[in-house]
Amino acid sequence: MRRTMASIPLALAAALCCGAALAQEAASFTQLSACRIDAERILLRATFDGSPCWAVEPAQLAEPRGTIVAVHLATTSTAEICTMNIVPVSTEQVIEAPEPIADLDVTAAAPRNDVVAHGVIAVSEGQGDCLVARG
Repeated sequence: MRRTMASIPLALAAALCCGAALAQEAASFTQLSACRIDAERILLRATFDGSPCWAVEPAQLAEPRGTIVAVHLATTSTAEICTMNIVPVSTEQVIEAPEPIADLDVTAAAPRNDVVAHGVIAVSEGQGDCLVARG
């Protein structure tokens, strides 16, 4: 019986260690908005922390789940050697997301596909007002 009791603190420590590692989540976007342009298209604006040597590729959309669709923003490296600075990485893209899509589940990934930002945003009804320049 003594042997079983001795292993409990070790098992508890292992569980706490692994739980902490799994609890880490991707950072949130510093800016995320989605606005319906028309019945077929949405303007997505996103900003997240990343490298000065990242370029955002065209958004990839998954199959919609009801009124929500997953959007993946992949990045590519624009240089072989880059500084370790963290800078805002921004993108503004028109995506094909026909009605009744009302929410976007957006993920941004580093060039090696590590998730760097995640957020869910409701699509606002702009009907063309989305295209007004932000200042």
